[in-house]
Amino acid sequence: MKNIGLLEFHCHVKYIYTMAKIVKTENTNVTIFTTPKLFSKVKTYLKNLKDYEVILKEKDEGMNNFFKRVEKICNEKIDLLFINTIQKTMLDFPMFLNFKPKCKMILTIHTANSWFSKKPQINLKKPFRTIDTNVSTIFGKFFILPKFNGINVIYSPIKDFIENKTDCKKPVFTIPFGFYDEINKPQKTKKEDKIIFVIPGQIEEHRRNYDIVIDAFEKIFEKYNDKIEFILLGYPVGAYGKRIINRCKKLKKQGYNIIYYNNFVPEDEYNEIMKNVDFLILPIKMLSTGVGVTPEYYGKTKGSAAVFEAVQYAKPLIVPKNFTIIKELESSTLKYKSSEDLEKTLEEIIIENKDKLDKLSKEACKNSEKFSLPVLQEYFTREILNRIDSL
Repeated sequence: MKNIGLLEFHCHVKYIYTMAKIVKTENTNVTIFTTPKLFSKVKTYLKNLKDYEVILKEKDEGMNNFFKRVEKICNEKIDLLFINTIQKTMLDFPMFLNFKPKCKMILTIHTANSWFSKKPQINLKKPFRTIDTNVSTIFGKFFILPKFNGINVIYSPIKDFIENKTDCKKPVFTIPFGFYDEINKPQKTKKEDKIIFVIPGQIEEHRRNYDIVIDAFEKIFEKYNDKIEFILLGYPVGAYGKRIINRCKKLKKQGYNIIYYNNFVPEDEYNEIMKNVDFLILPIKMLSTGVGVTPEYYGKTKGSAAVFEAVQYAKPLIVPKNFTIIKELESSTLKYKSSEDLEKTLEEIIIENKDKLDKLSKEACKNSEKFSLPVLQEYFTREILNRIDSL
């Protein structure tokens, strides 16, 4: 019996849940180290709490003291500790200077370029971020990464990037952001005749290009409003989010079948909608940054959790042409180059909806099964659990 630890003190609540489910097998005990705020959200997903030991940061406990307590517990009983998030900044790194438990450790890296870039980064508009980024790169390479026995990523193309484009010599594993659960299996018969398209997630400028999609739907609504429904399943963030919502309001006033939200979408409502949609549209922007100023590229050096919503709910995807989709989902993914190209793709789906929808939906179900919990637990057991001593 091996003892596995999971440490998360920043964010990624759903990934705590995913990791907890995957690493809890008949051959493991699992301890979760986190904060009360994060764990209050994890509990909404993680039903069988009796399967886990939970160590929470205390109310008046400083983060350094919490880390010392985690280290002590790890020294006493943990064989392998996963650290889900270390933000690559000098605000995070000092906490890990003296953190060196006796157990093996694996770090989940979400922004590969930030961790492994060899070039100094310069952004004259953000001088302090630039300094922090470059100092962190040196600090991370010589003081943080050497503490770990392996690297974990949420998206397989990131593994390819690290292994082929960097000088990282550590083993790299892939435990995805989410998994497929039979409870979300699509119904055989739909309640509505309309084809439902959804963009999931918060409406944020740095994540997705909503204008391209709305431009396409403006044209599609004129011809096929009675056959489709378009849902923006997330609340607006900042001025960009409000502008996108205002575009949606105008379309709504014209009588088009568009649904949007001004506030957080309750979990139960979110799940119910996702179970009944036909397509997920992910207008992902390719270029992004991490905490610093290092450029990251979605689908290459940075993953997208939204892809795993397609896995979780077994839905076909529509993504930009230059986004690298994981090979397991290629047969249930359509791509577009522009607003005009997306319009054409949508029109083909609507006109040929029976054959095209059936084929893509069946492929999506088949592809999601590749990410079922038993499959991912078998991967964890084979690639990591059975190799702990040799890491």
